[in-house]
Amino acid sequence: MRAITRLCRGEYATVRQLEQQSYRLLKPLVVVFGVGALLCLTSLLTVLGALICAVTGVLLVGVFVWMIQLQKRPRRDLRCPYCTNRNSVFEGIEQFDCDFCERPVRFDEKGTAVPADDSFQSRPTSVYDLPVE
Repeated sequence: MRAITRLCRGEYATVRQLEQQSYRLLKPLVVVFGVGALLCLTSLLTVLGALICAVTGVLLVGVFVWMIQLQKRPRRDLRCPYCTNRNSVFEGIEQFDCDFCERPVRFDEKGTAVPADDSFQSRPTSVYDLPVE
């Protein structure tokens, strides 16, 4: 149930987070569909199995269509300032966690991705940029 409420509230910032939450919703539906298919093979519970398969089949198709509609939302590709991996972030998101390093990233006034915490100022580009101890 939590996966449904998270998807309805829009508690995802990147495409990868949307996919992870959608798979949490799809797994139980597929299991119930499989149980219905197994019940169809029995002689006593065929009608119950067919009913379960029909209901979960309709739900699965509905969830797939809904996921496709959610993924069509406008988005932009950004690089994480920490790990420089590419994140596909939906429009209108002010802050997100990187899909790879899971650090918080926010946007500045220009719309570029910057670290959300001020502990990371700049990435050293050569050996000469490292602090001397």
